[in-house]
Amino acid sequence: MTVLQTPSLSTLASDPLRNFSWRVRFTPLGGVPKAWIGGFMTVSGLGGTIDVVSYRQGGDNVSTQNMPGTAEWQPLVMTTGVLVGRQKDLNWFKQVFQVMQGTGPFYPGATDFRCTIDISVLAHPVTGKYRAEKAKFHVYNAWPIGISYSDLDAGANQLLIEQMTLTHGGIDPQVAPTAGATEAAGPETH
Repeated sequence: MTVLQTPSLSTLASDPLRNFSWRVRFTPLGGVPKAWIGGFMTVSGLGGTIDVVSYRQGGDNVSTQNMPGTAEWQPLVMTTGVLVGRQKDLNWFKQVFQVMQGTGPFYPGATDFRCTIDISVLAHPVTGKYRAEKAKFHVYNAWPIGISYSDLDAGANQLLIEQMTLTHGGIDPQVAPTAGATEAAGPETH
């Protein structure tokens, strides 16, 4: 028996976005230090929930009515291998700690320890010199609330890993309107 193979209806336009190619750009709200691009193995916590407030209305006590309450945003967790000479994450954590202690800003001239973060999902497959941005998560007023390192073990054959946890004031997810070329992410893309 012969089976006729028909061409696939799947195209790049109908393929879901891949989740393995992205860049993270940090822009300090106070302008100091300058914006930087961070490379991470994983980024998690891109989500939130809205609480439900239940209430009863006079004269209709049989059932409750619902209305939206406060929004809760998950903390972002960014994981990377520790690189010699890369201090931005640790310095940002130290900056928050110094402000908390009241000893002044970590960076001279800094007016705020918060950052705007843009997590850009990049096009794949690569079809040109630059990679187009296909989705973006714009994160408002982020700052580190935790930093941790993997265990040190002389018997292991592993990388030293840094994990930074951030709190923030909300996420604005955006997806490109078409599957074709959109704004190129530029030469600073990983």
